[in-house]
Amino acid sequence: MKKSILWCISIMVLLGVNLQAQNRSINFEQGTFEEAFNKAKKNGKLLFVDCYTSWCGPCKILAKEVFTDNEVADYFNEYFISFKVDCEKGEGSELSKRFGVSGYPTLLFINEKGEIINKIVGASRQPQFLESVKKGLDTENSLFARGKKYDSGYRDREFIMNLLEDYKAIREIQKAKKISIELLESMPEKEWLTAEMWKIIRYYYVSTYGSKWWNFILEHSDEYISLVGKEEFADKIGETMHPYLFGYIYGRKKVQSKEEFVTYKAIINKYQPKQKDILYHFITLGQSANFDNHDQYVKTVLKVLPELSIQEHYRFFSNAIKFLAQDLNKKQKKQLILLLKKSFSMQRNQDYFKSGYDKFVKCIEEC
Repeated sequence: MKKSILWCISIMVLLGVNLQAQNRSINFEQGTFEEAFNKAKKNGKLLFVDCYTSWCGPCKILAKEVFTDNEVADYFNEYFISFKVDCEKGEGSELSKRFGVSGYPTLLFINEKGEIINKIVGASRQPQFLESVKKGLDTENSLFARGKKYDSGYRDREFIMNLLEDYKAIREIQKAKKISIELLESMPEKEWLTAEMWKIIRYYYVSTYGSKWWNFILEHSDEYISLVGKEEFADKIGETMHPYLFGYIYGRKKVQSKEEFVTYKAIINKYQPKQKDILYHFITLGQSANFDNHDQYVKTVLKVLPELSIQEHYRFFSNAIKFLAQDLNKKQKKQLILLLKKSFSMQRNQDYFKSGYDKFVKCIEEC
């Protein structure tokens, strides 16, 4: 009997040890970012920061399936001090701006100087996850190392093109813009009119509306169309005018004359981008925001917004709600709240949008 009891106890102990061994996970620091950063410096380690949000599905996959993987946990606990932050709460909002976080999850690896030496946007499962982490920390071939190599003056064309693609992949837009413009300005103008350089010059962060590069594209539209075709060229026109015209639809940007909107329409009509209808709607809203009284603007919003795709609604309200909520009468409040509720009901990922729409409704109710 005693032997049987001892055998059972031994088995339970062994099982307990085994279960513990199979449930290791990354040890995330409690407290603030600065406290975690200082601890990493003190221990001579890199700081790993998991930038997530509560609604992000891939973030949850990382937390549940990847950060609890034994190999991942052992590697991270040995080489990093780890910190996680909800980028919509507390210091998370400030940190996301500080480090240029624009998508989730974003994983940052920061050295003792506060430099990001590796950045991963998006989630992957094992073993790809750990492979991408180690590749990003390679002292010679990592993106950080190649960026330093570029800064030191290395200008091999293939090297630069690969560097640009990698920066775009992790949404390092300012770095990609800087290198793109430096590349273009290092060559004669005739080389801009090549299919290879079209890939560089066409990106929205290089040739924004009204920029030197935008004007060059319009001036040489025939040459570019012969290179890439009417459809791709028209896509470029629409993709560039979309964010530009959006700035007018809630009063952020102003024009001096209605003739400016005539110019925008002329460009749209000439190139016929896929976004033609939505750009027309933006012009209608922009004209109203610029030249109508507020009552007429509200009427225009109530008429035009339902004609926009549901993907545009949340972005519109996020930017326009305070401008829209000025001096509303009871009828207008009721109309706008009904529009908000209908818009919310059409959103596919309502968990993601709920808190935002609640704020929009509250803003209208309390104006």
